[in-house]
Amino acid sequence: MARTTGDPAKRQKCIARIKFWRRSRVGSDITLGIFKYKVVSNQSQRFQFSKINAFLRRAVRDDYRYSGSFQEAIKPVLIIAQIFALMPVRGIGSKLAEDLTFAWSSARTYYALAMMISFGVTSGYIVAFMTNISFDFDSVETMVFYGSIFLISMSFLQLATRWPAIAQEWQAVETKLPPLRLGKERRSLAHHIKMITLVATTCSLVEHLLSMTSTMTYSVACPHWPGHPVDNFLYFNFATVFHFVDYSTFLGLLGKVINVLSTFAWNFNDIFVMAVSVALASRFRHLNDYMQREARSATTVDYWMQCRVNFRNLCKLCQVVDDGISTITLLCFSNNLYFICGKILKSMQTKPSASHTMYFWFSLTYLLGRTLVLSLYSSSINDESKRPLRIFRMLKRFSEEVHMDTVALTGMKFFRLTRGVVISVAGTIVTYELILLQFNKEETTAFTCENA
Repeated sequence: MARTTGDPAKRQKCIARIKFWRRSRVGSDITLGIFKYKVVSNQSQRFQFSKINAFLRRAVRDDYRYSGSFQEAIKPVLIIAQIFALMPVRGIGSKLAEDLTFAWSSARTYYALAMMISFGVTSGYIVAFMTNISFDFDSVETMVFYGSIFLISMSFLQLATRWPAIAQEWQAVETKLPPLRLGKERRSLAHHIKMITLVATTCSLVEHLLSMTSTMTYSVACPHWPGHPVDNFLYFNFATVFHFVDYSTFLGLLGKVINVLSTFAWNFNDIFVMAVSVALASRFRHLNDYMQREARSATTVDYWMQCRVNFRNLCKLCQVVDDGISTITLLCFSNNLYFICGKILKSMQTKPSASHTMYFWFSLTYLLGRTLVLSLYSSSINDESKRPLRIFRMLKRFSEEVHMDTVALTGMKFFRLTRGVVISVAGTIVTYELILLQFNKEETTAFTCENA
């Protein structure tokens, strides 16, 4: 039986409907694609505008709330470090340790490497001056200063590569500790570190201004180029280097920049160790206060097991941090002890001008005070780690564990920072001063270009 094709008129209508449907489908696809593009474009624009608005917006209440974390408290210290070409870590503005990263291909890293090379070149020129031109106490002191700054910059660069992992370890330990209940407790650590940073930076600035004043006094009394006070100041500020390199105003300014950065980096070394010590001690103190408070009421075995786990985590964290900063700690105490002894030796001499006298005694006082505070803060970690002994005498195993462990920062494992070290250092300084008093002969020096 033959197949019928139907009415031709109806077939034409069906074909027309199919063509219309195809055209509408294609048009809708194109329209949908344009719409999707517009949505993605608008989202991208909104994201860019949101970043701009976040930068320009007024501060809100949440910006001033503290979580009590170490990453939040250490942020101003890391900002100052990067200003002075130290700790080139990205993401320091975040409150989360996961946002911290280190990359060799970063402007921060390039800046740190450039200044480290500058410190190294300066140290090389000073060594050449000391070995070929003038080998005396002042040249050795300058060589020790710039050589230590070069080592400090290298140590902080090495620490920067490990700092994201250390910060994440610290954050993981903090999350397992008992929560901070009061707002005062959450902002206590951040305020403490801010005060340390503010006071130490201010004293460092005053010390450097007094140093500049004494250099100006010398450049005015003994000008290298009469009638050019700025060039004289810049020249004498970096005189050992300009003995080998022809002076120019640009090199003089560059030398002053290197001098400023090295001076503040030298002081920042102590600030950083203080901040880390305060943070570690505060975590032990928080756990100790929590255990002491809860020990007065009925507790369970699980509670004490969790306390033991938290204590062991803090001990491990202290070990991780010490492995990262032990070189910096050693440079801190060795530098401070060397320059204290050097300044005490010079204290027997009459100063050539009032500006030299003010600078010398302020510098010595600040150095002694800074070293004492650094020692006390560092030794507080060991003090707080022993506090559970007074609470858990009845728990023999835990008591023996706390008693046997020596939890403290070290200087590359050569010594442990406890209160006994403070007494030993103080006794050494007093003994050194008594020896100088016995053998020193009073000498009065006039203001000359040789002894200024």
